[in-house]
Amino acid sequence: MISHTGTVFNDGPVRRVVETALRAQQSQGALNLVDELRRFVRTTCAADTTRWLLPVVSVAALLDHTADLLRSEGPALFPRTFTGRLDEARDGVPGDEYLRTLAGLIRVVDQEPEAGFADLPLAGWEAAARFPELLRLGANWIHDGEYPSLSDAVTAFVEAEHPFCSETFPRPAAEAQSVLVTFPQPAALSANVTRWIPWVSHDALREIIRRIDDHMRNEHSGS
Repeated sequence: MISHTGTVFNDGPVRRVVETALRAQQSQGALNLVDELRRFVRTTCAADTTRWLLPVVSVAALLDHTADLLRSEGPALFPRTFTGRLDEARDGVPGDEYLRTLAGLIRVVDQEPEAGFADLPLAGWEAAARFPELLRLGANWIHDGEYPSLSDAVTAFVEAEHPFCSETFPRPAAEAQSVLVTFPQPAALSANVTRWIPWVSHDALREIIRRIDDHMRNEHSGS
């Protein structure tokens, strides 16, 4: 397979679904496959742009198409990294059959009400997919202890990104606001976000938003 064609299977939704299944398979019963697919659908539907670009029903159709190719052309058509991942996940079930099973499960999950966080808490991989900028902010500016306080770290971040603020700040500000709105209670925030991004608190998120807003108002009022 041509390398750039192989990325259809080595990246994007087909890979994510197979990785989700593999994660459940390797957990030795700690994770439930259907619950992990509920998380996958919840994450896929979290952003309007994702739903517009690749609806969940299209993900299921792509899995069915991959199953058709696997059955008609054989594994040699696919990148070895993909077939290796699939072989681990399917645990002896024929590859095309396993992919169709995943497609069917995703269709069923997509027809159900979205899984709530009280029922199905945010997983670590979901936090990484939903809040990459908050993770990056912690890794680059907070965790190493270079700054005496979180406020100082956020100030340094804001000043370092100037003057490319309009390109940099919308995403961390949006993620911070999203967490505040989605998890307004401390217990929910702790169970879903802080366990994966330890520096996050309601006050810390408000500080990020305030610092970014103040900077944009004071330094870019003419933009």
